Amino acid sequence: GGKKVLFTTFTRNLALDIEENLKTLCSADTMAKIEVKNLDAWVSGFMRARKLEHRIVYDRKQDGALQAWQTALAAKDATLDLPDSFYADELEQVVLAQGLTTLDQYRTARRIGRGVILSRAKRDAVWPVFEEYRGQLASRKLKEVDDAYREIAEMIATEQGSELGYAAIVIDETQDFGAQALKLLRAMIACGPNDLFFVGDGHQRIYSRNKAAMSRCGIDIPGRAKKLYLNYRTTDEIRRQAVALLEGCEIDDLDDGHDETKRYKSLSHGPVPTVVNVEGIEAAATHAIEFVRQWSAAQVDGVPLSFCVIASSEKSRDAIAGLIQAAGLRCVAITAQSNHADARDVVHLATMHRAKGLEFDCVMVVAPKSYLGVAEETETQRKLLYVALTRAKRGAMMLTLG
Repeated sequence: GGKKVLFTTFTRNLALDIEENLKTLCSADTMAKIEVKNLDAWVSGFMRARKLEHRIVYDRKQDGALQAWQTALAAKDATLDLPDSFYADELEQVVLAQGLTTLDQYRTARRIGRGVILSRAKRDAVWPVFEEYRGQLASRKLKEVDDAYREIAEMIATEQGSELGYAAIVIDETQDFGAQALKLLRAMIACGPNDLFFVGDGHQRIYSRNKAAMSRCGIDIPGRAKKLYLNYRTTDEIRRQAVALLEGCEIDDLDDGHDETKRYKSLSHGPVPTVVNVEGIEAAATHAIEFVRQWSAAQVDGVPLSFCVIASSEKSRDAIAGLIQAAGLRCVAITAQSNHADARDVVHLATMHRAKGLEFDCVMVVAPKSYLGVAEETETQRKLLYVALTRAKRGAMMLTLG
């Protein structure tokens, strides 16, 4: 019939990139039947269509949300002696992630991995902070994103006649979605054959608070999942270097199981990535410029190579861009507003989060040396490095700032 296929993912950049790539593969008629939208854009469209006036909080440091949170913290029980950071993490990882809306639910909620054990009396004393926060947000017409996902999923479930008109939903980068987002995706289409198609990789889970088991979200994957062990993008040398960064990180299979790295392999080969420890951004930029010039000169088939410098922060991304441009190379930054467009003969620059899902012939990763620590605290940083390095198809270099 006239139903569409929704192709969705977590970040806006990647949705734009997927749409551009689909246009090269699909006819205009086929494209007319595909809707490509990252989930948050879909949610805000749904809210606008229903005239729901709440604005979603994506950053708790925003004015209204910050005031709401500070007011809520003022309501905490002083006898508990728990730091503010405990309440922020508890809100994020337990209350919002599990969609808890009542004290009764919170009393029995699983709090695995939270480190602090709370008796029932303590839970009763902690809960008012979260209740106050949601009340403060509501009075400002604001809503936490996980709460918006949960409420929209409930709305869709109760309006059974409200068919959203999707024949199927394809979800890329599944590991970026938390439990409430997965439950919403489940609610957006009736159960049936070929209703939902998920693609994801636990190695690339860089939003660790979003760790969710799909089967707990109503998505039945046991016996229906396939692991893809062949890597078609990255040379085996780059892949090995990237995997070595994950030593000691626990990789999940997007459900309640584990994944291992032994069986994966790449089909192509190339030089082993160079790892250089440099003092400061100027030295990093000098190495990056040299790397671009060497690879450009070694180019044989006449098609210009694509290059990207991937930095750990916008500040270092922009500092390196200035230095590369001063050396006479054109630079294009990949930001939330502007996608990389297929500009050639330029050096692209991106932060590690922005580079997700993209690919380039050659990549230079610039990161603080602390990212290479083996402690559990650096797990997210090492996964970010893994994501950054595996954007490279042919050549890679890692510059660590000492």
